[in-house]
Amino acid sequence: MMKKVIAVLSIWLTLLMFSFSGAHTTTAQGYTERVFVTGYGELTVIDPAIPKVIASVKVKGPTRDLSFTEDGTKALLLANGRTTLYVIDTLQNKVMDEINLTGRTDQGMLDRRVWGSAISPDGSKAYAFVTQGEKRTNIFKALPSKIIEIDLQTKKVTRDLEAPYGIHAMVFKKNDPHTLFVWGYDLYTLDTKQWQLKEKEGIKNGKDGSTNVLLLFPRGDNSKFNSFPTVTTYPDGTVKEGMSWTNLETGEVKKKDFDKEPVGMFSAIIDPDERYGYSIMNHWYKVDAKTGHVIKDVKAPTGTIYGINMSTDGKKIYLGGGGNDFIIADTDLNVEKILKTPTDGMDIKVKAIRN
Repeated sequence: MMKKVIAVLSIWLTLLMFSFSGAHTTTAQGYTERVFVTGYGELTVIDPAIPKVIASVKVKGPTRDLSFTEDGTKALLLANGRTTLYVIDTLQNKVMDEINLTGRTDQGMLDRRVWGSAISPDGSKAYAFVTQGEKRTNIFKALPSKIIEIDLQTKKVTRDLEAPYGIHAMVFKKNDPHTLFVWGYDLYTLDTKQWQLKEKEGIKNGKDGSTNVLLLFPRGDNSKFNSFPTVTTYPDGTVKEGMSWTNLETGEVKKKDFDKEPVGMFSAIIDPDERYGYSIMNHWYKVDAKTGHVIKDVKAPTGTIYGINMSTDGKKIYLGGGGNDFIIADTDLNVEKILKTPTDGMDIKVKAIRN
């Protein structure tokens, strides 16, 4: 009898512990979900299962691009006026290395600014789109914009190639460490083995119209889709707001216009099954991804919000950026928790990190 009681108690305790463990934040055994808020002078790290701010990784200036290795144990963060890349240990939540991309030339100072960056899946290299110029005495000479490759061990630029102006986002193709999707006025692919950049699909120069895309908030760290809000002007003059998403496994690009007048959106996500899309700024939408019908339209819960993201299992919506609030909601746009962060934020990224 005693053995049966002990066995029942053991099962009950196990279930109780699981119910309070924030199960939606753990994607598989040995992986833990973390939320990263790009703030001012720091990268704020949140455990969404509690929820609680668990670390503030200090850097210089406002933070921008953030990307991760495949296992999530290392991140690349852009900060310091877009001049410095920081390599972050996401297990210890500390800066491992700092790469300043300004320097000297034979005739003056080399001024480089990064407008899109990504770390390789194995963490050995970084890729960045830079605008650059040479500061001479009383002269600034503009130099061609380029994509550069950086060896993270030596911190040296190993290769570069000229690239179209306007690039602002880079995400690696899933299960392919040699293909980098590159978004600018159009979508390109960079073959890092052959070191060739090719146009894949028109965006601003699309077949059916000219689409503008806000590229400040790329996605795909915790899912197989990168998604953005869109505004398309069609040949007849009609203007439609919507969203576009790229399958990072296949490269397939989809776009769906919303059935509402444009209101302005900063970022967008698509659920794992491509059934629903979500977008945010002053309005917060839930959209039928097949028809573009806006199923639900509510006000952003804390004023203007920049970033929307999703838990790795697709069951929770995360909001942040534009203020110092981190918000957890369900997929029907019902707010469950609001947490204050140390600084105002720019964006939020979600990553399942190998323990």
